[in-house]
Amino acid sequence: MAFLLFLSVPNKGWSQHKLPAPSVFYDSIQVLGFRNPLVIYQLAMWESANLRSQMAKERANLFGLRGRSGYMRFDNWMHCLRYMKNLEERRYTAYPNKAKNNYYDFIAWWGYKTGRSYDPREFDFVRLIQKVPAPFN
Repeated sequence: MAFLLFLSVPNKGWSQHKLPAPSVFYDSIQVLGFRNPLVIYQLAMWESANLRSQMAKERANLFGLRGRSGYMRFDNWMHCLRYMKNLEERRYTAYPNKAKNNYYDFIAWWGYKTGRSYDPREFDFVRLIQKVPAPFN
């Protein structure tokens, strides 16, 4: 009986989202047509602690995206990925340095990383995300 009561206790509206395997996630990034799939993959892996963070599980927010009222919540990981793709498209149309073709400059320009450094020993966000191994290695 105690086991049944434990299962029926509400969890404050949080639900655990089923997250994809890294290879499935990377394939989805490619299918959606991101301009630089590897960087998007690295961003998500860094922000979501390799798809294991509490925010990824409870909010399906794989990129640490914030809205006006705090961190955003998505119905599932694919909705988060599509939101990121739409964000990329909206921002890219206004990007003044398209000819440079440097995606890291682009994400810095759009203001993706605007907070404090993740690690006090590291001040270069690009170096941090480049440490994330590629899904095909």
